Amino acid sequence: MIKLYDSRLSGNAWKVRILLGNLGIPLQRVTYALPEGKTYTPEFLAKNPLGKIPVVELDSGETVFESNAILVYFGTNTPFLPEDKLAKSRVMQWMFFEQAEVMMNLAQPRFFIGIKKDKQANLDLIKSRWEAGYKVLKIMDDHLAANAFFVGGRYSIADISLYTYASVAHEGEFEMQRFPNVLAWFERVRNQPGYVPLLED
Repeated sequence: MIKLYDSRLSGNAWKVRILLGNLGIPLQRVTYALPEGKTYTPEFLAKNPLGKIPVVELDSGETVFESNAILVYFGTNTPFLPEDKLAKSRVMQWMFFEQAEVMMNLAQPRFFIGIKKDKQANLDLIKSRWEAGYKVLKIMDDHLAANAFFVGGRYSIADISLYTYASVAHEGEFEMQRFPNVLAWFERVRNQPGYVPLLED
């Protein structure tokens, strides 16, 4: 069985669980209460030299790290990653956008406000992320004004990649009511067969 090394609140690990749920692929979770140093052991560093989750260990014993690379691995030869060259490039475009813009700007306020509960000590950083994050959310909302999903009018790994940190951005005090198209898209993602929530227990 596929083994997923993750943590309960990680949006990057959640991406993998959503896709495997959509595909109906069972997995075994090895869940870490980060940060506690266990991903910096020699055993874990052999799976991912960065010492980060998520990591997927395949039945063969081979491992894949970086969440979007894992999505591409499991999405290949499925309806979640189109074969058409242009459509596939657009999926990758949005996934690169997610890592460069969405995760950076939406996840940090959530971490300091919603998880670490240390807003005041990090307020300058949070304010800069709010400013950039609102620009990111507007780009997404504008695109979704004319599109049900991000690429080709159909649900893909681009949607999964973009969804996780955007859907919990309110935990970083982003005013999500300003983005009705994004909120409607959240519901379309949640209505996909096999969808799994962030917290399953």
